[in-house]
Amino acid sequence: MKWLRSDSYSLPVALAIGLHAGIVLTAVFAVDFSDNEKPEPKRPVIVNAKVVDVSQTIIGQREAEKKAAQKQAAAINEKKKKAAEQARKKEIAKKALEEKRKKAAQAKRIKEQAEAKKKQQAEKKAAEQKRIAQETEQKRQAQQAEKKRLAEEKQQQALKRQQKQREEALIRQAEADRLAEEEHKRQEEAARLAEEKRAKEEAAQKAAAEKEAQRLAAEEAQMVQSISSLINARVAAAWSRPPSARNGMKTELRIDFLPNGEVMNAQVTKGSGDALFDQRALDAVNKVRRIEELAEVDSYIFERNFRKVDLIFNPQDLRN
Repeated sequence: MKWLRSDSYSLPVALAIGLHAGIVLTAVFAVDFSDNEKPEPKRPVIVNAKVVDVSQTIIGQREAEKKAAQKQAAAINEKKKKAAEQARKKEIAKKALEEKRKKAAQAKRIKEQAEAKKKQQAEKKAAEQKRIAQETEQKRQAQQAEKKRLAEEKQQQALKRQQKQREEALIRQAEADRLAEEEHKRQEEAARLAEEKRAKEEAAQKAAAEKEAQRLAAEEAQMVQSISSLINARVAAAWSRPPSARNGMKTELRIDFLPNGEVMNAQVTKGSGDALFDQRALDAVNKVRRIEELAEVDSYIFERNFRKVDLIFNPQDLRN
């Protein structure tokens, strides 16, 4: 058992122990030593020393009350802190809600202002359009009124002129009729001469065009014949006669040319009945590869005559 503690109960415990020790010592020295005889030994007084519960003393009670007060004060302080924290959070939430409401109100106000401004601008635009329309209508009406006035004025002047002309017509009617008849005849003659001249010029142009067309057609036919013969000759020169070739054999080929004269494709459209003969004809076309003279032909002539060439390959030096 610990007799001394490090807390506030150490001092009262020490005092209680000291008090009991003093009582024991007093009892010992109170024995009578006046008789010379040796005193009989007495049994020692047994003192039951026990630790006094400090909490039952006044000091302990005060200490307990002090601790209770401190505990209560701490609890109250903690409660106040919690209440203050709750109040602070509540205030923050209140401020946030108020800020949210302010922002919502501001947004609503801005929206209403924008809508009001938009409405005002629309009304202003409509008013401006209405004003322009009214001004346009007024201008149109004014123009119509002016046009009507000028027409009426012109009509009055025309009536006056007509009246004057009718008055003078009796005197100049015969002369006017004569002059009109002469003018009519003059115009008819001029029209006849112009039509005759136009017909002659048209006939001359047509004759010249036909002559030029005939010349070009003749040149084209000559060119086509010349190049066709050239193609035949070059294919024949490139041809390698197969052993099975006989007199009278022929194969019909279709050759596709590019504008620069290159052979793009060649195929048999009607065979000779001899596959080797037909293949040698195709090989001859592919050996030629290009007819350079086609590059100098006008494009319209090339498209019309040489884009696709049908060639009847019929060598004349075959055996019977």
